[in-house]
Amino acid sequence: MPTPLSKLFKAATKNILSQHRNRPDNHSNDLKTTTVQETETSAVQPVRLKPEPFELVRPPKELHINPIIGRPYLQYYGYGIPREWLIRFAEKECPEVLPERDHICYEDHAMVRGRELISACSDFWSFDFKYCFNPKDGSVPPLWFDAFMAKYFKSGTEDLRAVQIDTVPVFVVCSEQDESFNERPTQGQMDIMTKLIGYPPQWWQSHTLDLRGYKKLRKLRRLVVATSL
Repeated sequence: MPTPLSKLFKAATKNILSQHRNRPDNHSNDLKTTTVQETETSAVQPVRLKPEPFELVRPPKELHINPIIGRPYLQYYGYGIPREWLIRFAEKECPEVLPERDHICYEDHAMVRGRELISACSDFWSFDFKYCFNPKDGSVPPLWFDAFMAKYFKSGTEDLRAVQIDTVPVFVVCSEQDESFNERPTQGQMDIMTKLIGYPPQWWQSHTLDLRGYKKLRKLRRLVVATSL
């Protein structure tokens, strides 16, 4: 039986697809002649204020330089969500929109639907997806930076490449960079996401610009949306 969350998800998705189909043609020739009186009347229009983003303090700047990008490692604010958690979340809250379990892309579909359900409930659709370091005490050991690069480039000593590094997929709501930081969600949106996910967000340290997992998710999401049209 569909859950209340899945009903909301389907309604939100249907509304988005409906808007996509019925989007007006911006190049239409259906123009209206405007009189002087109409121009004077419409001169004063109410300005729609942008909702205030939630309060957040940027973390201290990271000192380690990422050799791939030639600048300090970026830091992201969001929720560490393991792949298995997101799949179980989708199975619990919106099972009716998932394919059969023997589907070759079942887990990827579940991840996409779980992510979209969180977006639909919070009305925040600007999630990013990054892989970040996941140290147990919250502080990334300096050795991890060198070990990760050694693994990435297949360089360094065997002992360095053998260092165990814990990482986690992170649903990012903003980064420390100005453009992203200024576009962060409202407090209400954050409250909804935190309630759904079950634990608060935090700052995370990204380890590289390797976006293979994120691009795979984005590609699959486009496929799912295209087949729904």
